[in-house]
Amino acid sequence: MVEKVLFIVFAALAVGSGVGVITRSNIVHALILLIFSFVNVAAIYLLTSAFFIAVVQILVYAGAILVLFTFVVMFLNLRQYQSMEQLHPVQKWVALIMTPLVLAEFVVVALAATWTAVGGPFDRETVAAGGGNVALLGERLFNDALLPFEIASLILLVAMVGAVVLAAKEGREFMETRAWADTDEERIPEFVEEEV
Repeated sequence: MVEKVLFIVFAALAVGSGVGVITRSNIVHALILLIFSFVNVAAIYLLTSAFFIAVVQILVYAGAILVLFTFVVMFLNLRQYQSMEQLHPVQKWVALIMTPLVLAEFVVVALAATWTAVGGPFDRETVAAGGGNVALLGERLFNDALLPFEIASLILLVAMVGAVVLAAKEGREFMETRAWADTDEERIPEFVEEEV
């Protein structure tokens, strides 16, 4: 009974903070609410005895992803974007029409679904006998799903290399070097440091 009450509390807090993320006009407040939502989702994982997934949720999402979001927000000039003229005024009306339609679709799917739990072959005793969540997850991941796991890692590697190539190409376009060989000017240490 206590687990059900805690689940309802954590789920309500996660949904409420998620709604707060999309309704806040201050982006920093939205990021704080997003962290709060991630922590509540991790608490739900803890309630279901998925300790490894809960730790990964905190480390990856509440840690790394939020730090990335924070740096992106800091690098953007948000005042400039707020003062820009809205280029697509029709977008607001399309959103007003599409929102009730998507909500209706969600309600129809939720009412038509059969909400039965699928336990599978793993209950708590089997997981404990198999070495715990991490051991069974690793065995399933690297035995049964090795090919999709490697394909996903290759896609991420290609995306990372592409981002580095694009960033290097952008940097070369804006970089102007000074031709020291064309002038009789003596190299001054301050200018050399600026060139580097």
